[in-house]
Amino acid sequence: MGKVKVKKQSTFIDMTAMSDVTVLLLTFFMLTSTFVQKEPITVNTPASVSEVKVPETNTVTILVDKGGKIFLA
Repeated sequence: MGKVKVKKQSTFIDMTAMSDVTVLLLTFFMLTSTFVQKEPITVNTPASVSEVKVPETNTVTILVDKGGKIFLA
């Protein structure tokens, strides 16, 4: 006599509720958290040692690009 096969039940679990809860928790923690701000670093810049003032007029600016072209302004 043959064996009778027992039909297996489905193991499908609906994950919609779990994903909703994770999104809500993630949103909650993002909105209620506070971020630690980094401490500013003090930079000691060197003081100007030149006493010669550059004139505001009659100056020439020379620019050189990567190709070697020279521009005067």
